[in-house]
Amino acid sequence: MPTISSETSARPSTGSSRSAAVAWAAVALGLVLLGFAGTSAGETDEEVLYEYGFAVGSVVIYGILVAVTFAIALWLGRPLPAVGLKGFAWRWVWIAIGLIMLVLVLAQALEPVLHAGEKQGFAPEDWRPDRAVPFALNATVAATVVPFAEELFFRGLGVRALLPFGSLAALLVTAFAFGLGHGLFSALPVLVPFALALGWVRLRSDSVWPGVLAHGFYNGAALLYLYFDLTA
Repeated sequence: MPTISSETSARPSTGSSRSAAVAWAAVALGLVLLGFAGTSAGETDEEVLYEYGFAVGSVVIYGILVAVTFAIALWLGRPLPAVGLKGFAWRWVWIAIGLIMLVLVLAQALEPVLHAGEKQGFAPEDWRPDRAVPFALNATVAATVVPFAEELFFRGLGVRALLPFGSLAALLVTAFAFGLGHGLFSALPVLVPFALALGWVRLRSDSVWPGVLAHGFYNGAALLYLYFDLTA
């Protein structure tokens, strides 16, 4: 006798949801440890944006993060909708960008006190026209691949996997994990509001795409500002 699958039976079980949350937390902890290991290793390379290898390495690393994200999402049912790869209303993109603009203002106000940009050490001090192509390549990766992978893992999968613990807990845990993953305590006052804003948009829009686009705008705007500052 054939069985009939109901909508309820297709939902992930409590056990599978818990497994997804534990797996996400384990990977997030690993990213936090790697973030602090990188910033505590010593002087950072201020010429890194002029290197082709940095762009290639970023694509590989973030590609692995995307693969891990989808693997964990299998515990939550269909992986694409589970991580928020759904259609969306464009108003949420503008709302997300508006919130990011507020974060940019906050970052600018706090930079003289926190010096988070200086401590991260990725900004070169001088413009090198002969390295314009790798700079543009790194900027493209930072504005596309990086925000897609980070939003997919933190807001797409993370918020969804932790949602059974409550929306507030899901937003706070993923926001602090995102902030700590950058390895700079001084940047938390900016990164945590950034993540909370995009997490809220993720919940309200039921899609990860507005956050991806807004995050890409943020990264792209920062690198565009850096370019004009270097070439001024």
